[in-house]
Amino acid sequence: MCKQTALLQMYTKIGDGRMRELLQKKYIYLDVDLHTREEVFHFISKESFKLGLAENQIAVGRSLAEREEQSSTGLLDGIAIPHAISADIKVPAILFIRAKEGVTDWQTIDNSQVKQVITMLVPKDGEQEHLQTLADLSGELVDEEQRKKLAACLSVDEVYDFLNQNDNSR
Repeated sequence: MCKQTALLQMYTKIGDGRMRELLQKKYIYLDVDLHTREEVFHFISKESFKLGLAENQIAVGRSLAEREEQSSTGLLDGIAIPHAISADIKVPAILFIRAKEGVTDWQTIDNSQVKQVITMLVPKDGEQEHLQTLADLSGELVDEEQRKKLAACLSVDEVYDFLNQNDNSR
């Protein structure tokens, strides 16, 4: 079972309860059949539109790809944190996707294949507040133990609890 620890420090940055608005259980996808970064971006775009988070599926995909062209969002141990900032995003959200197998064409710091994708979708007018959240997330993912604990989460509930855990419980 996944130990619940703080991955995100969002309570202190954007207020108690806000994380639960950004990451809902319906935004967590496990064992998705994705093999390329382009497939991942297409999946995120499609789901963000389907969930009512974005007005334009193509614009979300384009925003993700444009950001990735600046520098890779691949980190360590198969984790990537792509993000999109767009006027076509209506609702800020975090989507978590775990691929069945590694995404082979995503550049990472340790050359590992990406299996876990934590995506931040940000409306154009909410950049500052949400970019701090992204910085906090990146900082937490530097910790190898946190990455291992996230990988050990097997269910939607475990991932949700892990990512929503208040940092006072550490």
